[in-house]
Amino acid sequence: MAEHEKYFHELDTLEIRESQSNDSIGQIAGYALKFNKPSSAIAPFVEYIAPHALDGVNLSQTLALYDHDYANILGRTDADTLKLEVDDVGLSFVLDLADTSLGRDVYNNVKAGNLRGMSFGFIVANGGDSWKRDDKPVRTINKIAKLNEISVVTMPAYDDTSVSVTRSLDAFLLQSNYKEKVRVYLDEA
Repeated sequence: MAEHEKYFHELDTLEIRESQSNDSIGQIAGYALKFNKPSSAIAPFVEYIAPHALDGVNLSQTLALYDHDYANILGRTDADTLKLEVDDVGLSFVLDLADTSLGRDVYNNVKAGNLRGMSFGFIVANGGDSWKRDDKPVRTINKIAKLNEISVVTMPAYDDTSVSVTRSLDAFLLQSNYKEKVRVYLDEA
């Protein structure tokens, strides 16, 4: 069974926009991920997302969540409240926040600078990643099978630079088989 994985990074390029409709209190926009940027150096490995990792991925039913919680939905592509676009930089998004208590809370906390992280949940395609040995193991995500969701998060897992894409260290370490996966990949190299 494929594993659902999550990435986190800072929202320094996040934009706050006025509402474009009566159903929305405003928009947030930015990048949910950026290509070819290393994950944080504090992780037990360094990770990159390859520029073509999202090629062919169906984004038509992707959700926008708060803190990866499916009970806290902020928008979705098939409701046209979330717009996603893959470009040379990565995956950009524009999210129309509904006039709900959660929408107002997220909008105001992003505006105040309290929410600074972005993440996404995905499944790597079979054979869609590669590992190599460097100062520490390096993983490259070459092909994503499914993008389940993007999330505005309370606190990014790592303190990154503005262009870093990072993986949730806590979630990764909770996976009981991560050491075995890294060992198997590196032993084959």
